[in-house]
Amino acid sequence: MEQDIKITAVVVTFNRKDMVLKCIQGVLNQTRKVDRILIIDNNSTDGTINVLQEAFNDNNTVTIVHLEENTGCTGGFYEGVRRAYEDGTEWIWLLDDDISPITTCLETMLKYEHISKCIHPNKVYSDGKEFLWESVFDPATGAATFMNNISFKNGKDFTFVNIGCFEGMLIHRDIVENIGYPDKRFFIVSDDTTYGFLASLFTNVTFIKDAYIQKLVPLNEKLSSTFIYYAIRNQFLVKEYLKKYNLYNKKLFNVYLVSFFFNVCTKQVWRNKNMAMIRYAIKGLRDGAQGKFYKINS
Repeated sequence: MEQDIKITAVVVTFNRKDMVLKCIQGVLNQTRKVDRILIIDNNSTDGTINVLQEAFNDNNTVTIVHLEENTGCTGGFYEGVRRAYEDGTEWIWLLDDDISPITTCLETMLKYEHISKCIHPNKVYSDGKEFLWESVFDPATGAATFMNNISFKNGKDFTFVNIGCFEGMLIHRDIVENIGYPDKRFFIVSDDTTYGFLASLFTNVTFIKDAYIQKLVPLNEKLSSTFIYYAIRNQFLVKEYLKKYNLYNKKLFNVYLVSFFFNVCTKQVWRNKNMAMIRYAIKGLRDGAQGKFYKINS
């Protein structure tokens, strides 16, 4: 066990060979250096692994892990968190491949380690729009309500939330010990929200105003059919965790699920002009109800 590793950055990537380089460079440029960067390549098919090897094979800080199949965002973070935890690292910094942290991001987040063991940075999109992430998760319904960063608008430097986001989450190994690794059955969608909620049962999950990451792509409100499938199906995984902690309210959860189903269908079918999305939504509902949590072909 490598006891000298204190902070490990875990970067999960799939078919984004240009963006992932910007992400990793942002991590390497931090004023508070990380001790290790674990890059988890989800079996990319665009030459990502070759680009990574060429760029970082001589960098002792960087370890490249190539998975034999695409396990989704959650599977990648499962692998990265598992490896970092087993290596004895104290803090694990989770980063998707389409973000890049400003140079003081990690240093600023660590200023709050005395009050939190799960810390999140603020985020802006490539077009300058701020992501209004401040949220409250309601375990009675399984719904997250966004609050438009009202705490920051009212002058607060940080606020407590009860959700998570793998686009910059900094988590202490004590929390991993309590809640385990990210659940790779999610594949994508609701995985980080749930992980953050579980963390909030053991620590103050903190959202920091002046620790910034930049999203390398603009905000896109259109979703894919597979995203819709996982978004609906994974509500049943959320339900599983709520039951585990005796927080599940059958009536309220089902009301939200029905509302969520019809809202996603109507909004996304209209935006994408694609009636086939309804089939994915129905399949997600059916598979979730039957407990079938597998990867689908996109």
